[in-house]
Parts: sequence; C-alpha cells; structure tokens
Amino acid sequence: MQIDKKYVIYFLSFLGAGVAMIALAGIGIGIGTAGGAALEGIARQPEVTSTIQQTLLLLVVLPELFLAFLAFVVAIIIIQTIRNCRC
Repeated sequence: MQIDKKYVIYFLSFLGAGVAMIALAGIGIGIGTAGGAALEGIARQPEVTSTIQQTLLLLVVLPELFLAFLAFVVAIIIIQTIRNCRC
C-alpha cells in the first residue's frame, strides 16, 4: 500500500496549523499570569497602580497580543496554502 503524497502534505499542513493554534493557548496563559501578578502588586502597593498598569501594557500585553495575531495569521496562511495546493 502506497500513501499518496497529497495526503501527507495535507496532514502535515493541518498539524502545523494546529501547533500554531496551541501557541494561542500558551499566549492566553501568559497574559493571565502577568495580569494576576499585576493585580497582586497593585493590592500590595495601591499607590503605584498607574506604573504597574503602564509596565504591564507595554512589556507584556502588547507583545503577547502581537504574537497571538502572528500565530493566527500563520495558521490561516497554512490552511489557505492547503486549499490552493495542486499537488
């Protein structure tokens, strides 16, 4: 029995798209952890709330959201490439 090359390409492409989607779960966990730490810091020192919020936004949330967008775009590109594949 011989496996068609087209199905191997489909399988590996969907596997890659799935891995990109798993990256989104990791990004969500990272944002949640950072947010929890920020809330804990604000609870301990309420006078530095604005500093903690600015630091959280600039150093954690924006890069994490960029990576989430990038992982989503990679998954969409992989799936579109499969659809247009003539192999």
